[in-house]
Amino acid sequence: MKTDQGWTKSADGNRLFWRRHSPEGDPRAALLIVHGLAEHTGRYVHVLDHFAEAGFDCWAHDYRGHGRSPGLRVHVDSFDEFLTDLAAVRTLVGEAQPDLPLFLVGHSQGGLITLRDALIHPTGLAGIVVSSPFLGVHPSAAPPPALHMVANIVSTFVPKLMFSKPAEPSALSHDPAVPEAYINDPLVSDTVSARWFTSVLRAHADTLARAPSLTLPTLVMQSGDDLLADPAATRRWVANAPDHLVDYVEWDGLYHEMFNEPEKEEVFDRMEAWLAKRIEG
Repeated sequence: MKTDQGWTKSADGNRLFWRRHSPEGDPRAALLIVHGLAEHTGRYVHVLDHFAEAGFDCWAHDYRGHGRSPGLRVHVDSFDEFLTDLAAVRTLVGEAQPDLPLFLVGHSQGGLITLRDALIHPTGLAGIVVSSPFLGVHPSAAPPPALHMVANIVSTFVPKLMFSKPAEPSALSHDPAVPEAYINDPLVSDTVSARWFTSVLRAHADTLARAPSLTLPTLVMQSGDDLLADPAATRRWVANAPDHLVDYVEWDGLYHEMFNEPEKEEVFDRMEAWLAKRIEG
């Protein structure tokens, strides 16, 4: 296996850090992994390793305001600025592997970004995989209605004002080492901006409304015991999308980060089988 890392720029000039793990031989396809809210690509090295060893050319990037990429932590003026970052890395992968099918793999907020990119910019993609996509906040983790009102006002007048991020690390995985590492990770953020908050709510509604226009093969995997991203919101999106394009898997008992659960090898196997079928097809 070979590893590499470097920097590229988005169309609006944002510097973006990327990683690449690739097999020694000819790859079967290219995978571009899109990480979740307030985290970074370093938490996906084991995923990159696994699929590189399985014959995939694997890429991942820290999008703006996350990980090693510069920018105010977890702030955007518009949610689709994340798509601008993704477009730059998609171009990088395409230049490196112009003849390989490209699949996006998005977790949580990365799943929301991946779904939006597939719906708005599907050209050049062979398919997408999303795990516990952030299509809605679980009711147990949702902020009170009063905060919605305050955030709407603040987002207009002080868009960069920061709020504490309420995610509970113990809800990430049954493996106790995962939340411990998350808490102690200096590249994990613990605040979000008011404008990010209002932008993501609009992205939730718009992505659900666009579901019927999906044109790409899609594997949706949802953790059944997810207490962060709402499984009910994922099911609503799947119900609205074209049935013949979507394979839906719900992993009973798993917490939010299925790639970090003790059962992750089962998740990887299911994902690899779906990818192999798309590649062979």
